[in-house]
Amino acid sequence: MASRRPRILDRPGTRDAVIRYITVLHWSPEQIAGRLSLEGSPIRISYSTIYRGIYLDNLGVPLKSHGARGLPRLLRHRGKTRKIKGTINERRGRFNDVPSIHDRPRSAENRSWFGHWEGDTVRGKTGHSALVTLVDRKSRYLLSKRTANAKADTVRDVMIELLGALPANRVRTVTPDRGREFARYRELAERLNTKVFFPDPHAPQQRGTNENTDGLIREYFPKNTDLDLQSDQEIETYIEQLNNRPRKVLGWKTPSEVFMGKKLHLS
Repeated sequence: MASRRPRILDRPGTRDAVIRYITVLHWSPEQIAGRLSLEGSPIRISYSTIYRGIYLDNLGVPLKSHGARGLPRLLRHRGKTRKIKGTINERRGRFNDVPSIHDRPRSAENRSWFGHWEGDTVRGKTGHSALVTLVDRKSRYLLSKRTANAKADTVRDVMIELLGALPANRVRTVTPDRGREFARYRELAERLNTKVFFPDPHAPQQRGTNENTDGLIREYFPKNTDLDLQSDQEIETYIEQLNNRPRKVLGWKTPSEVFMGKKLHLS
């Protein structure tokens, strides 16, 4: 006897809500179930039930063509290994003496205070624009803006613009990738009156918060995407969606809720 869709997903309101969370907001089944439980929603459903509904019949959503993957294609693995970029230390020894991540304050390590940021760039097509990304370690709140190129001067200016708009107590340290685009870190530190630290060479795991967030951004902008073709409004919408996506590590609160200290009702 063939398996059937879980009965709770036969309810149109429940099924439609789950489909919207996946297709529009890009939430995972675990995020959906966790957030609905946190808000005390009348919709009570487990993430395993959602997965069963997806893999049994695509939650009733017709496939566009024979062989199409449907909703499972939206459930991408978010921890893909990223190629390690050229480092500051590789530039003929020019930046060998950089501040070490091992000298960061304890509050950065244990995520006890807001304002400890990790930084990176997400590249589009070679030679085209990029996204500067900054993630608060405590809240996972993301600041991001497109830049015309990934040159050090340009990236420095965008980081100053993004972080300079925040209160001083929300900018305590910055830990960027060791890429050449962060070579102007001294000027960044001086302008923001903050401290900049770098991870060890070839140790992306020391900036795991930013690396994970970059993977989430790739859901919207796969590699080789021409970011020049994206509107500012589209980019801002995607960043807002990520900041309003519930996180298990935050007890199913969103980065926006934790960073801003305001309760949202998303369900």
